[in-house]
Formats: sequence, structure tokens, C-alpha cells
Amino acid sequence: MWTIGRCGLALVCLLALGMLDGSRAEEDVPRDAILFSARNLILTAHGEFHRWQVRRASIDEEHPERSVVEVEVELASVDTGIERRDEHLRAADFFDVERFPTALVTLEGFRLEEGEDADRFTADVTLDLHGVTRRFPMQFAIVDRKTRRIAGEVTLRRTDFGIGGPVRRWNPVSVRDEVHVHVDARVPPAGPSEAPPSPR
Repeated sequence: MWTIGRCGLALVCLLALGMLDGSRAEEDVPRDAILFSARNLILTAHGEFHRWQVRRASIDEEHPERSVVEVEVELASVDTGIERRDEHLRAADFFDVERFPTALVTLEGFRLEEGEDADRFTADVTLDLHGVTRRFPMQFAIVDRKTRRIAGEVTLRRTDFGIGGPVRRWNPVSVRDEVHVHVDARVPPAGPSEAPPSPR
């Protein structure tokens, strides 16, 4: 069966969520989202994790390298628009949500770019997914300073986290190893903060 994403993938994932500064109406602001896509030889599947929460956020705008954000993603909330596929993703073949119900994403070591790339930054991401922990850099763009909105993306290898079987070159429905993760979120305000409610 065709399926995807580990993300975390989140998980990617994830990141920063947050809250508005009140300067724009809620309906005018795009919602936070953790999205992913993966493909086989035939098609590309797109998905999203609907439920997550910020467990810890300590934002230091004067010294961004000291900032830390922890996000917990509920893997059972995966949604690719096809329930049969989603059930397969939740099963032991992939996320195995009974044994590993959540993914934990920690962002730290924020590094701001300079010059023409002043609206971009890189963070060190530690992703704990499916019983495996990996650390990698992830780039983000500052989409809207007023609402503290950022967007970032990274490509992960699902087999690095022991998710799904090996790619079968001659099987057209075999899921490719690469999973593309995209996060669009609002950064919490400066200083330590309580975990806000999950988006859904």
C-alpha cells in the first residue's frame, strides 16, 4: 500500500507555534501547519499532522542562540485525505502509534543570517521519532515579522527512523525514502511560555 511520512516529521517538525500579537484579526492569519509529502513511482501523497503542542518555549531575542522550543506531535493525527492509507501509516508497518504515540521535536542553536538573507535563520533540530533520535539543521524564513510567522522545510529519510520497509526499486508503489516536511508557524513571544493548546 502507498504511504508516507515520518516527518515529524515533524516532524518535523515542528517548531515553534505560538500566539499572535493581536494586531491582526484571527481570520486574516494563516493557521499553523505541519505538512509533509512523499512519493512513489506513480504519485505524490500529501499529508498533515493535525494535533501537536508546544511543551516548552524559551525565546531570547537578544541572544537567539539561547532559545529553545520543544514541540510534541501526536502521530495518530496524521491525515493524507484517505482513511485507509492513514490507518496503514498508524500501524506497526510505519509509525506504530501504539508503541510510539508521539514525536518530540526540539529546536535550539538558532543562527540568524546576515546581509541579503537577513530574513532567514537556521536552527538545530533534534527529532525523537519511532524510538530513534536524529539531529540535523533546518532553515527557516521569516515570513511576517509583525505576526512572528516563520516557514521552514527539510527533507528527511524515513529509513533513518526505522519507518517503513526498504525501497524496492522495481516496485512502482514502493514508497521512496525521502519525505519532504514543511512547517508554517508563529513563534511564541520572547521569554519562557506555557504550552498553548494544540491547534486542533
